[in-house]
Amino acid sequence: MWYISVFDAKENVTRADINHERAEWIRKSMDKTLKQRCKTVKRYEVLGGSPLKIFLVIETEDPTALNLLSTHFGNIWNSVTYPVIDREIAEALEEDHTVIGG
Repeated sequence: MWYISVFDAKENVTRADINHERAEWIRKSMDKTLKQRCKTVKRYEVLGGSPLKIFLVIETEDPTALNLLSTHFGNIWNSVTYPVIDREIAEALEEDHTVIGG
């Protein structure tokens, strides 16, 4: 299953706070643990945004792996995760017409 996680830095969080949490993540080898439990983990950062905003695109058959992120970074980030599917625009339009009618 594919997921998109959106992380927004909480107000009053400093760059030093973020760097500290990232260093702890690396020190605890959490990146390795996450990658072992997921097929794909891609990280995207919005440039120039304030507060800092991160998107993670994750493929995993173990949705509890997503808890690693929210548990570790939950003190300084607001986060939400959505299950997603890959669907072309034309396919979505066709399905919408079938479900809604028209």
